[in-house]
Amino acid sequence: MIFGLSLLYWGLWLAILILWMGRFVTSFLSIYLVSALRLDEGVVGTVVAMYGFGAIIGCLFGGTLSDRFGRQSMIIIGEIGAAAALLVVSVLTDPVALGAALFVYGAFASLPSPVIAAYIADVVPAERQQRAYVLQSWAINFGYAIGPIVANQLVKISYSLMFYVEAAVMIAVTILLIAFFREVRHLTTSAPAARPEGAMSRNWRLVLADMPFLGFSLLMFGYFLVYFQSTSGLPIAMTDLGLGLGDYSVLLTINGGMLCLLQIPAMKLFARMGNSRVLVMGLAVTAIGYAVQAVAHSWGGFAIAVVLWTLGELGTFPIATTTVAAMAPATARGTYQGVYNVVWSVSIALAPLIGGWAISNFGGRTLWIACTIVLIAVTLGLKLTKGSRDRAMAANLRNASQ
Repeated sequence: MIFGLSLLYWGLWLAILILWMGRFVTSFLSIYLVSALRLDEGVVGTVVAMYGFGAIIGCLFGGTLSDRFGRQSMIIIGEIGAAAALLVVSVLTDPVALGAALFVYGAFASLPSPVIAAYIADVVPAERQQRAYVLQSWAINFGYAIGPIVANQLVKISYSLMFYVEAAVMIAVTILLIAFFREVRHLTTSAPAARPEGAMSRNWRLVLADMPFLGFSLLMFGYFLVYFQSTSGLPIAMTDLGLGLGDYSVLLTINGGMLCLLQIPAMKLFARMGNSRVLVMGLAVTAIGYAVQAVAHSWGGFAIAVVLWTLGELGTFPIATTTVAAMAPATARGTYQGVYNVVWSVSIALAPLIGGWAISNFGGRTLWIACTIVLIAVTLGLKLTKGSRDRAMAANLRNASQ
């Protein structure tokens, strides 16, 4: 045990860290399509959205199939398939072909997401899951801070290098995962593959009847639509104001760097506050950040906004994932995380469409005002539905202890 977490967890954590240090194509995709391929902004939004639509398929199959057949295979298949699809994307220039390839890439790249979240719940006791998901988020954010720096240097040589390096990282992580997962096939909450036929359909019925969970997912959908403007609408809006790739890269690094510096020290505070309170406060601070972004006209203005919504982001993602894990029965963890990740993926698909359309027709300022309004609504919704979520998590904990 290290920091109260098993070596099974830390092996996966290391793989996540390496993977996200090399995952930067999606963050720079809009700029690549506009700057390198000279595509229209409206077309760019549609092309990038295809990644999100593919991710919907990946999350649906990844989560529910991992409940039935196990976690390992879904993760490995996803990484290998994503690497292959990414190499195809790197040589395409036609918008239709790019959209199709990004759809496939999104499907494979998203397969592991709900599986990893479910696996963490498999190997970490409930009382330590918040810590585990915060540390997972830290690994992602650390990689997210390093990735833009690497990508910015790669694209100075060639945009193609950005695709090749990410594909190579995926293959390396796959090799690590193959070696690592040999130790966990005996797990138990154990072995999803041993569950009887029909478990998948029962899990889906369980999820679709869980109104507190569905309500929570719907509220997070609003947050995700706003969040993904940071990688779709923000670079386009900054480009329209005359700011370049380097300016945008530094903002991404500030975001990831702050999360890395502050997330672990904030763990004790999160534990004392409780999941719902952390989420409500995080969303409120994020709304303030986007309000500032609405009046920003220079790099300094955007930097202040990024600092604010980064503070709000500190607990939002790991605490939301912890909440989903607490609401999910042990036999349906993958399915619950899959549905939650579908919400994430739909947001990835729709955010570029909404952001590109809004900026093209009304300008960036209107987009950021709309984002602020959505965040205020989500904050109020999370506060009002706190009781139903708390009751659902308490009931699930009682059932698990019986």
